Amino acid sequence: MKRRNTHYSRRITILRTLIQISAFILIFGGALGIAASEIVLPVMIPAGNPYTTVMGAWQLLEIMVTAAIFPYLAIAVIALGSLIFGRFFCGWVCPFGFISDLVSYIGKKGRVSDKTNISLFKISLFIAGLFLFIDFSRGYNEAVGTSIAHYFGDFSREPSSIIDPTSSMFSMLFWYFYWRLYPQGLDKLSQIIKYPPTFWIRLVIVIIAIVSNYYIPRLWCRTFCPLGGLMGLGGQYSLLRVFVDPKNCLGEKCRLCEKRCPLNIPLVSIRGDIRHPQCTMCLMCAEACPTNAIRLRISLT
Repeated sequence: MKRRNTHYSRRITILRTLIQISAFILIFGGALGIAASEIVLPVMIPAGNPYTTVMGAWQLLEIMVTAAIFPYLAIAVIALGSLIFGRFFCGWVCPFGFISDLVSYIGKKGRVSDKTNISLFKISLFIAGLFLFIDFSRGYNEAVGTSIAHYFGDFSREPSSIIDPTSSMFSMLFWYFYWRLYPQGLDKLSQIIKYPPTFWIRLVIVIIAIVSNYYIPRLWCRTFCPLGGLMGLGGQYSLLRVFVDPKNCLGEKCRLCEKRCPLNIPLVSIRGDIRHPQCTMCLMCAEACPTNAIRLRISLT
């Protein structure tokens, strides 16, 4: 067994950060003159921002379903994305995941037990199921001519956007600044009283979602992201997986990988192929491993 220095390098962190920055720039590349494409990605990307160049699969799903159109493309992207790549896009491409990681780098990196982690995952599945029920109810009523869109107001096209910090940051707040709806001067601070209650609800959710990463990395992603829940469900059976080689793993006497894992996955206890629903394949575990026992691999079993 070849052992390397226990002081892990930062090569994977640097590579992943560069990819996240590049993905962020390309996703919102309209502001730089990059043309929009017809690409749909399995990450949370707001549909209401005119400068986005690609569409988020969850947002496309909601928009189509609430319009009584079956979302073949969105379902295919979510299903195939998770069954092939797991939650790789969550760890390397997602805009809010990138923001979460930036906060986590300077945070306290609190840990939760795996039992709690699984419970958080189940909450995300419940939230995904809840909004899918709402979406299909909206779509059904739209199809039979008894539209209930008026009950949802600004959220009739994308009901889950009320809890989605990406949508609130890059769509709602974008338009507030674009149309200069914010108070322009101390003498006009009273204008904020006219903001609708949903504005404050969404703003509070954004603040909580961002600040929570200072204490527990990717807490919103683990618990409240509906797309993350669905991707985690399929990701347990994905072709691309993190693999912990039992032959080279130092086991209980090391656990550097678990200490480094931002999502608190019990890698040493699992070993072999990691089929954990919270794994975003960030490879921080591989970066920390002193024996190179951890890698990505394609597995058909």
